[in-house]
Amino acid sequence: TGEAPGPTVVLTGGLHGNEPSGVFAAVELLERLEHARHALRGRVVAFAGNRQALARGVRFLARDLNRGWDAPSLERLLRTPAGALAEDDREHRELLDAFLALEEEDAQPTASPPGASLAFFDLHTTSGPSRPFACIGGSGESLRLARALPITSVVGLERAIAATMLSWCTSRGHVGISVEAGQHDDPASPRRHVSAVLVLLAAMGSLDPKREPRLVEQLESHRAALARSAQGASRIVEVRHRHVVEPGDGFEMLPGFHSFDPVVAGQVLAHDRRGPIRAPEAGVVLMPRYQGQGEDGFFVARDMTTREATAHDRDPRR
Repeated sequence: TGEAPGPTVVLTGGLHGNEPSGVFAAVELLERLEHARHALRGRVVAFAGNRQALARGVRFLARDLNRGWDAPSLERLLRTPAGALAEDDREHRELLDAFLALEEEDAQPTASPPGASLAFFDLHTTSGPSRPFACIGGSGESLRLARALPITSVVGLERAIAATMLSWCTSRGHVGISVEAGQHDDPASPRRHVSAVLVLLAAMGSLDPKREPRLVEQLESHRAALARSAQGASRIVEVRHRHVVEPGDGFEMLPGFHSFDPVVAGQVLAHDRRGPIRAPEAGVVLMPRYQGQGEDGFFVARDMTTREATAHDRDPRR
């Protein structure tokens, strides 16, 4: 908790148990902020997502904790006694209870400032090699904040994947950004998560460099490190296609794909028991699956950088 009033920032790491980078980063961030309370407005709260899956190093035990954030699924969780919930459901219920409690605190007349906003930064990594990128929930403030990061912004993922945690957050009016920092076992991934969160905190006014002169130089260093790791990447891409993996498909991604590799329409990207799986259109491949669990085989996205720049130039408000 900072010395000045401000928003509540919620960090989640390890929502998938084979992605510990976000947990390592959250621990480091809390330690850093402990020594910079005078420059912090509001508070930062961090959660380890699926602790049992993290302990076993697997994506999940029975089901994906980054799914099932739709109203019927959450109502079932809330109706069921906690002691009767299965392992993943119990973890989900604990996160939901914590988030709802934060919302209730935020809505209290005594909140400082009244109605202080909630922002959720969900920290992830990928099974295949990847530059860091940010997935944007909704638009508006989330998109504005994400633009402070010198890495690719990915939009449209919430339309391709239903009922994610981030979509629940943004549907309730909160800021929601997911930071994909690189491959699961890349030692640079936790450092990128730390850099991204610090840049985001500064962009939303939670960190005040004027109250800590060293922060100015540190933030520039974090921005530069992120920019180097994303060098040559598109500024913004839109998800156009998601290949869904069903149980028993025998899905196997062809080796060698990195996120943001260009693909052409009809190019073979993977195989399953039915035969080759081809790209439905030209674009870039995103998050190719090189792990056993998970229903997302890969995504195909298109570069929106030029289109965004054109729209920006034509904006009558400029």
